[in-house]
Amino acid sequence: MRWTVSDIALSPDQRYLAYSSLSPIVHIVNVQNAGRESDANVTEIHEGLEFCDDDEYSFGIFSVKFSKDGREVVVGNNDCSIHVYDLGANKVSDRIRAHTSDVNTVTFADESGNLLYSGSDDNLCKVWDRRCLVREKPAGVLTGHLDGITCIDSRGDGRYLISNCKDQTIKLWDVRKMSATVKGRQPRLYDWDYRWMTFPSHARYYKHPNDLSLATYRGHSVLRTLIRCYFSPMHSTGQRYIYTGSSDDSVHIYDVKLSWHGSIIRDCTWHPYCSTLVSSSWDGYLARWEASGDNEDPSVLTCDEQRTSPYDQTYGLSFAL
Repeated sequence: MRWTVSDIALSPDQRYLAYSSLSPIVHIVNVQNAGRESDANVTEIHEGLEFCDDDEYSFGIFSVKFSKDGREVVVGNNDCSIHVYDLGANKVSDRIRAHTSDVNTVTFADESGNLLYSGSDDNLCKVWDRRCLVREKPAGVLTGHLDGITCIDSRGDGRYLISNCKDQTIKLWDVRKMSATVKGRQPRLYDWDYRWMTFPSHARYYKHPNDLSLATYRGHSVLRTLIRCYFSPMHSTGQRYIYTGSSDDSVHIYDVKLSWHGSIIRDCTWHPYCSTLVSSSWDGYLARWEASGDNEDPSVLTCDEQRTSPYDQTYGLSFAL
């Protein structure tokens, strides 16, 4: 590993866990071998997938995702490119010079595995069709953000996706509205660094002149780290909600805010079948949230840590720690 674990992904069959760092290697481990302990060079259970053939050339990986069938892994890196790894053939099958800056996030669009979505510090979301990668030209470009993209999540239907951004917004996109090329120069916000500066308040409602998004969501904050966002699960919510971590120490579900943590929430995940959400924070805690379904019962608001009540609600949902 190098410096930090930058991303993790669980295979669709929940058998394998892949994790990346700021190196050209993705490690993959069979999590069903729960009884084994890893002792390097003796009982090593972490297999390294090499994404770089040149020993003298290196890059860091920011994003790793499994395909829907679990046969491939795609990564985005600080070499402005996307790499797809074929697990059966044990080799990189596609290399795409995708953006002009770091690729912070990448994911498969649907079950076919042919379409990829990527987001970069060049402010752009791009759609890639692996069946026709002519001169590394994207199938389409989605403009509208004013700063670097931190996360993309696909609805899984090959049409809709959401993106989180350092411009403090989440945007909803329909790929049927994408453009073939980038129109005009990409506008940028003031010279600021999201890793240590506060967002300029007067820039919060700036609008891209060629915004192609369907909707924009504001209220959370994206500072200091690549904060994630997701569609809520199909089974329990019909993907009705969008949820995200935030640097204001809260989980935001549009339109719900869950407050309990004491520091930045980088990531959160919603159970695919149950009304349960887990959030991870820089405060060192994992918090589990449950939809109580009972707005009158005060017992659902109890918390062992006795922090601020995490209760909030909208559309008939209430959450308790």
